[in-house]
Amino acid sequence: MIRVLLFGICGRMGRITAAELSSIEGMAIVAGVERKDHPDIGSLVENIPVISEEADPPDADVWLDFSLAGPAVEHVRRAAASGKPVVVAATGFNANEEEELNWQSKLCPLLVAPNLSAGIGVLENLAAQAAHLLPETFDTGIVDLHHSTKKDSPSGTARRIASRIAEFRPKPQIVSLRAGGAIGEHQVRFVGSDEEVILIHRAWSRRAFSSGVERAIRFIVNQKLGHYTPQDIYSTD
Repeated sequence: MIRVLLFGICGRMGRITAAELSSIEGMAIVAGVERKDHPDIGSLVENIPVISEEADPPDADVWLDFSLAGPAVEHVRRAAASGKPVVVAATGFNANEEEELNWQSKLCPLLVAPNLSAGIGVLENLAAQAAHLLPETFDTGIVDLHHSTKKDSPSGTARRIASRIAEFRPKPQIVSLRAGGAIGEHQVRFVGSDEEVILIHRAWSRRAFSSGVERAIRFIVNQKLGHYTPQDIYSTD
């Protein structure tokens, strides 16, 4: 049995993830964690107790974080202090926070994945392969579409895809659109003088963003100290 401590359980993604993981055999969420003033502390979400971040956390095999960038960094510090493996699905980290995460990964296995969708994991690899295989004369670009209230722009997912492409050619331009209630879409375009290759991932439901959570948890629980990304989960090497 893999025991999971879930941070941000009362958010949209936290609730979806709690419901999904509760139905998986061999995995259990021991508690959900929220900020100390959250009104749902003391309640149950999917029969999982919601506790304050100031409380002593119950023992768990993996910490899973669906909170925000700032709190997630502090949660990783706490996990690192006890050597707990962590999966961070938050996004919007600034340069200092990313440096802090890199440092803390020397003390615990850390997987940072701005998007845990299984489809996005595959899209990243396909984009990297296309960047490697296509002639350098092909121009590249990414279109990043999300709902109008999304805070970070470009999204962490778009920046992640761009960094994979930049392993083989200049980093692509990212065009970010924030409109209506769009769940999430990423287009990667390789444009030549006479032809074009387009890779598209569309999320039709927020459940798509949790589709790779089980895989991420089972991956990180068996890893040594270090900083991991979705590339490590979905790599075909």
